[in-house]
Amino acid sequence: MKALLPALWLLCFTAHDFFVSILTIRHSPSTETLDLTWRMTAHDIEHALENVALLKLGSAHEHPKADSILNAYFKEHLVLMQDQQLKWRWIGKELDGETLYCYLQVDRIASPNNLLVKNTLLQDLYYEQQNLVHVEGEGRPIRSHTFIIGSGPHTFIW
Repeated sequence: MKALLPALWLLCFTAHDFFVSILTIRHSPSTETLDLTWRMTAHDIEHALENVALLKLGSAHEHPKADSILNAYFKEHLVLMQDQQLKWRWIGKELDGETLYCYLQVDRIASPNNLLVKNTLLQDLYYEQQNLVHVEGEGRPIRSHTFIIGSGPHTFIW
């Protein structure tokens, strides 16, 4: 037991949190859509929006406008452009333990080439926040980029 105490102490005082979101953008040529799946830690997004509303995601007391509140926050922190700014439709969300998955869709996209993305999700709250973006297209290699605080937009080119 004595040998275990220093290890526990070290673990308690050296562990740190990771602040990461992963946005996967898949292009579907048959429907000409971009299908977005955004994965993040639920309590981080709830904390970011607690001045707007107590979301209580996945609970019996979930805020009735949780979807629209999340979508409004996303509009402040995600920019998608191809010649002009793209607009998405909110598809839905689901909670898996501590992980929140949000689904969005952009219509009338012939190709994901030259897709400009800017992602500042949660960077207004967490200095350490990193936002990974993966762009996938049928028959094309996956392109990825990590947005850290202060990052500018990134254009995905094949």
